Amino acid sequence: MPSQLMRLAAGCALLALCACDKSPTDPAPGPATSAPMSAELPAAVAAAVAEIAAECSDVGGTPHTQDAVRRVDLNADSREDYVLYTGWVMCENAVSVYGDRAKRVAVFTGDGQGGAAESFADWTYDAQIEADPTTLWLVVAGQNCGRPPAPDFASEAFCQRAVAWNSAAGGFEFAPVETVRMIE
Repeated sequence: MPSQLMRLAAGCALLALCACDKSPTDPAPGPATSAPMSAELPAAVAAAVAEIAAECSDVGGTPHTQDAVRRVDLNADSREDYVLYTGWVMCENAVSVYGDRAKRVAVFTGDGQGGAAESFADWTYDAQIEADPTTLWLVVAGQNCGRPPAPDFASEAFCQRAVAWNSAAGGFEFAPVETVRMIE
């Protein structure tokens, strides 16, 4: 019983950490730069941001999307790629509109000519970009961590899993499960 309570407490603490929104003035982590809405975004990225903003507006909220996108070269081709994470969007007056658990993340591969195409999308509890080498880490659970499904959310295993470029497939995918960083 004590170990179940400890797992439940750890799960709640993880949720609290992942659910905390950054204020619009928080800097982007790592080598990425925020892509303010005044900066030109490729059409596909701008459309995805508009969809997320519409979800907020549709329930009477005010979307703050200035930190929704990070510009970073994730595939080392010297072109900007774009990471869009719903958790980086603040919906004033309707903060629960995006839910309290996993949120959508998408990576758009830049073409170097002002365009970009979505090359990865999934659900995550948090997204972080680290430098040296530039890597997108997503907080995922269970099978994405190489663990069997848990009987309930409080017993779930959580980890950080990198997103890596697959040049043969021409897109991003999860890095091998052997590279995960378990969250204890």
